Amino acid sequence: TLGKIIGGGFPLAAIAGRARIMKHFDKSLAGPDGWLMQVGTLSGNPIAAAAGLKTLEILRRPGQYERLEDLGKTVMGLARDALDPTGIPYRLVGAPSLFEVVFTDRAVRNYRDVQAADGARTASWNAALRDHGLFKPPGKAYCCLALDDDDLEVTKNAFEAAASQLG
Repeated sequence: TLGKIIGGGFPLAAIAGRARIMKHFDKSLAGPDGWLMQVGTLSGNPIAAAAGLKTLEILRRPGQYERLEDLGKTVMGLARDALDPTGIPYRLVGAPSLFEVVFTDRAVRNYRDVQAADGARTASWNAALRDHGLFKPPGKAYCCLALDDDDLEVTKNAFEAAASQLG
């Protein structure tokens, strides 16, 4: 997960840790006997590194985290507006920029609660969203700063159409 965040959504490997551990990956600090080689398919991926740098540049601009939070709240509101009229029990779980629709009438506190929810309805919801132009993988919905009014309209329409198909 850390790698995807750093890579702005692109595949990028990343490791992090305390200085006393991380120094072993730097031969100049660890010496020849304490040095550990670290290699990986996605280590040093230049496209992912460039995407990560651009992501960090954008996130450092004033107001970006607040904007992301607001966009997430808007998307969660669109989900609520679509699902509430159905009467189907659900919970919106998570932070606004990273949330999940869980079809259950119980509080969701942990992984077991999610696993006990209506998985068939979740699969139907996700499939209907895809059928209506909104790709949402199983699990969480991710919001991003690139969302614009057109994207929100597509999202609203997909949520409404998917909710009407849940029955």
